[in-house]
Amino acid sequence: MYQNLKHWASIYTGVAVMCNRLSPYHQDPKCPPEGFDILMSIGSYRQAVMHLINLGIDIAYDPSIMVGYSGRLIRHRVRVDEGDRIVWAWFVRDSVHNYTRTPHPEYAKYSPLDLAMYEHVKYNQTDFVRYGTLGLTCLA
Repeated sequence: MYQNLKHWASIYTGVAVMCNRLSPYHQDPKCPPEGFDILMSIGSYRQAVMHLINLGIDIAYDPSIMVGYSGRLIRHRVRVDEGDRIVWAWFVRDSVHNYTRTPHPEYAKYSPLDLAMYEHVKYNQTDFVRYGTLGLTCLA
């Protein structure tokens, strides 16, 4: 099996495609904490918000937005009131690494030089929104 994996072109061991799926608050216990999930969404919906509860961040999750985070460590949900939505979610599973006896991912590491490079970056206020600024109500 390990010989076949050298031809696998992605660091992700799984992908899911979801259509108009309700996403309540949850974490992804089968994903390793070191692995970042990548989610990309398209559709005809408006005013969607991704809630990253542990971080206290709400993100305007408009069509064509791509988001990366640790689904195991971050409790999250997506709120869409109306419209159609398709989401591609790429993720890592420990079970695949265990089965194939391949190395597990490591935590991301940054040097002080990397952090200094991003010190001057300013976020647009529409990148991060507080719940209520889009006229939505929170159903906890």
